[in-house]
Amino acid sequence: MIAKATNGHGRTALPLWAAVLTACLSSPALAQQKGVTPFGLSQPDRAKVAAALPNWSGLWNPVGGLIFDPSTADPKGNSAQQPGDREHPPYNAEWEAIYKAKLDHTLAGYFTDPITNCLPHGMPRLMGGIPGPLEFVVTPEITFVIWEYGPQLRRIYTDGRDHLPLEERFDSWTGHSIGHWEGETLVIDTVSMRGDTPYDRTGAPHSAKVHLIERMRLVDKDTFENAMTIEDPVAFTTPWHVNRRYRRIPSDTFVGDSACTETQHSPIINGQTQFILPNDPPGYLLGPMPLPPKK
Repeated sequence: MIAKATNGHGRTALPLWAAVLTACLSSPALAQQKGVTPFGLSQPDRAKVAAALPNWSGLWNPVGGLIFDPSTADPKGNSAQQPGDREHPPYNAEWEAIYKAKLDHTLAGYFTDPITNCLPHGMPRLMGGIPGPLEFVVTPEITFVIWEYGPQLRRIYTDGRDHLPLEERFDSWTGHSIGHWEGETLVIDTVSMRGDTPYDRTGAPHSAKVHLIERMRLVDKDTFENAMTIEDPVAFTTPWHVNRRYRRIPSDTFVGDSACTETQHSPIINGQTQFILPNDPPGYLLGPMPLPPKK
């Protein structure tokens, strides 16, 4: 129930819900933006827009394995990740050296991967550098991408808003994504991604200035494509073009939640980091993979 009250000066006090809303909007993560209609379109107009949107409902598995960019995987065609395996982003000399140091550290038995300490995967990694599945929820105002692991959630705003002004932006695990529809293709612009996450478990790094453009579409009823252009003025010499595809999972499949904090938290045994998955039995160790013989 909402009760009105007056203060000693005869002014009407804010009802509780209004006070809570005001407090929420003062938070940077919930900052109110000019020109954004909180409740979207009218119901009849919203229904028309919703009826015209493509049906991406259901679960999708990434094709091509855990390397973020399968086309530059080294060794060629590698879909898993052994210590020392890598890809080839268009790094400048400084960032190539940073990546090489991470690869050498992995060969020594230490995975330089934030998820080993139960931190989120981050973006752009979520769109290619982790195992599936992912799930889409498409609405006229926003598209949600949901992952089993974490669980993690990405919001892509399609309600006409822009990015925050530069002086008001703040970095987050998934960044700030805005999109618009070109026919049945969703074009997405993402900024404000944290710079302390890699592209995948090889440790390939990016800066906090990374900028992601995606073009998402259905190729056929069972194949989904994401054509990514990644710009990084700090780390790259040219934009990086990565194309990932995802295969539809049968409609009678569902997923639950998988929380990293429920694992045995990746202990270090004999000086090497072990990676334990959430559903592994007690005492079971996955990794590190056997190190290749020294030449």
